[in-house]
Parts: sequence; structure tokens; C-alpha cells
Amino acid sequence: MKCFAVDYNIDGIQKSLKIVWGSSRRYELLHIHSSHGWSPSWDIYETEEDLIMMVEMAGVEIDDVDINVGRERVEFRGNRCRPSERKVTRIHHMEIDFGPYHQIIALPEPVDPNGATVTYRDGFLLIRLPKEVKMASSNPR
Repeated sequence: MKCFAVDYNIDGIQKSLKIVWGSSRRYELLHIHSSHGWSPSWDIYETEEDLIMMVEMAGVEIDDVDINVGRERVEFRGNRCRPSERKVTRIHHMEIDFGPYHQIIALPEPVDPNGATVTYRDGFLLIRLPKEVKMASSNPR
């Protein structure tokens, strides 16, 4: 896998742009996030009829997730807010990331965006994307 990253600053906000190529030589991931944000983990797998995308979204309210499905990509963005805890006087350990996220993921093959379905269960966002129906070519012999 090859990776290319660029850091830049817009209106005083540090941003990162990361592009990752896999073995298929196809653009797979465009990931944009603020330096204080986080990146949800995700998987893509397929069945005969669908591509299925599973995104780990623990602690995110589903109403706060904006999902845009295109023919060749899925984009999602939102914000995972830190629960406010009163009277904290000292933090002993902190690993969980919070903040805004924005990801654009190129799909391995075209899908029908109008048939996409989204469910949220047990902290996972499941996006089912029906594969685009390929028309049989009518080449006269």
C-alpha cells in the first residue's frame, strides 16, 4: 500500500489530507480531518448483490451523522462529542479520540446510490450498497 500525506492550514485550523492506494492501483481513501478530530474505522466487503460497508461509530448519535452515497464513493461526516463529566480534577489516562470526522471512501465498483440502506446497531453503522446492474452488451456478430 502506498500513502501520500499533506498537512496544511486554513483559517488557523490545521488540516491533513491523506491518500492511500491499495494493490488494485485504485484510489481507495481520501481522509480529511482536523488535527483534533478522529477517524472511525471501517471495513468493506461484498456479497453477490451488494457492497457492504461497516463503520465503527461508538459514542456517536446516528442523527449527527451525515452520509452521502454516490455511484463510486461514500462520504460521511459528523462529530463525536466527549461526554461532560463534572468535577474532574485530574486525568490519569486518555486514549479515546473525540471531535469532528470527515471521510470520503472510493468504492471498488459502481453501486446504485438510490438503493442504499443504512442501519445503526451496537455502535456500528452498516451501509448496504446494491451493485450497479451491468447491461449486457449487444454486439452484433
